Amino acid sequence: MKARITKYDRELVEISARFLAGAKANPESRAVLERYGYTAEEHQRGEHLVREANRSFEWEEAGKAYNFLSPTPQRRAREARDWYADGRRRYMRACLRRAEEATGWLGKGPASSWPAWRKLTFGTAGAAWSAAAIFSPRAWLAQRAELRSNLARARGPKPEGAPPPKDTALVELAGWYERWRLLAQRVFRERPDMMAPYGLTPGKAPPRLRGKEAVKYGEKAAGSLPIVR
Repeated sequence: MKARITKYDRELVEISARFLAGAKANPESRAVLERYGYTAEEHQRGEHLVREANRSFEWEEAGKAYNFLSPTPQRRAREARDWYADGRRRYMRACLRRAEEATGWLGKGPASSWPAWRKLTFGTAGAAWSAAAIFSPRAWLAQRAELRSNLARARGPKPEGAPPPKDTALVELAGWYERWRLLAQRVFRERPDMMAPYGLTPGKAPPRLRGKEAVKYGEKAAGSLPIVR
């Protein structure tokens, strides 16, 4: 399955890379963060996660990403079939959505400003054409071809040097970034000049954390963390 890379995926990698660059270029502020757990190992882990996310993007764009999570060929084949079924459902929903928008009754798109008679004439024809795309042989053949490719890939082992699946890489990176972003934003909350290199700006307090991190970095810890002035 070829996963779509969204602008939000790329933004997460970009802001994480900027945070790392800020820490690397500003030893004074980094020394403050190190007192609260931002060790050299954590910095290296962040760099590794950014590299893995970028590699996962490259493999996705090249059409060779290995996105299976299951350990056996049989279970990987089941994953591939689930991807196919999900892709078909999303494709059909998209066709129906375009059909609804083509009528102009949803208030979106150029048809929304048409007179009623034009909506009925042209909008209905456009809606019928969009709905008929559900049964497009070309789309079905492309989706079946992707299924065959995924089933073939499921029979083999994970390629040597393959990055983690895109979503896995991004979830890990997001967890790393949110933890250290929250710490930096609290510690430097009265020093915009120290926040800027990390890509942070003063403003609304970060969202409340839960679990163990809430005690260490969350709202309850806000009073105990020093404010760099």
